[in-house]
Amino acid sequence: MAKIPKIIHQIFFQGETAVPKKYQGYHETVIAHHPHWEHYFWDEAKSRTFIQEKYPWFIEVYDSYPHRIQRCDAIRYFILHYYGGFYIDMDVECLKPLDDLLEDYELILSKLVGFNNAIMGSVPKHPLWLKVFDELQERKDKLPSNSNINALLKKSMPYYVCYSTGPMLFDDCVIAGSFHKCSTVRVCPGYIFEPGAPMEIDEKIIQQNSTEHSYTIHHMASLWLPLHHRIISAIFSVGAKVYWNIISLFKKVRWAEAHRTQRSN
Repeated sequence: MAKIPKIIHQIFFQGETAVPKKYQGYHETVIAHHPHWEHYFWDEAKSRTFIQEKYPWFIEVYDSYPHRIQRCDAIRYFILHYYGGFYIDMDVECLKPLDDLLEDYELILSKLVGFNNAIMGSVPKHPLWLKVFDELQERKDKLPSNSNINALLKKSMPYYVCYSTGPMLFDDCVIAGSFHKCSTVRVCPGYIFEPGAPMEIDEKIIQQNSTEHSYTIHHMASLWLPLHHRIISAIFSVGAKVYWNIISLFKKVRWAEAHRTQRSN
């Protein structure tokens, strides 16, 4: 059985010297707790070169994304497919080493309302990534057809990113392939990596703020959002959890549809 290699990947497209002080502090906690792991830092130029050299069939889609965050989303999947290891967002603070989670698992996932792509562990060439690659191409110019989602929301930048390259795409791929049901996959409840974020327990969305059992804290800075979206979020106290507010809504719609179907049968 293959094991997840002790490699940590982090991405900041503007380059390591441009990392904000707060992010640099989080980055240093990751390094400090993993002195014997390899650390790969990816900027925009290195990421594009990697795709062009290792996955040239995807470069046209990669270059065509209108938003930088979409390329940042996409590259992490290819990195994990090729190298394996852990991908960790730059706004993730590490509280203790990840070594105890590895055991003999081939995939380690964070389960919030859906499966998040902010922190993920994988062996190289795990089949999940092939499903993700297919969906990245399929969704490049598409929006979900679900009629219960508000048309304005579906056309918004955050929703489009979430659906085309982000957590919604990732969650759909995990579930479609039933990867979360495999014995070689470790599904970590939200408080392990992302305490304080909305998480799903028995079809109920709750928040658990305690870090007693947490390995990391995802601060969800959401700097990828345009300024006007960040302002709107602040006004309505939505904060940095925009992704998961969107996915929560999407999940509730799915549950309602499933329950209506059951009643009609």
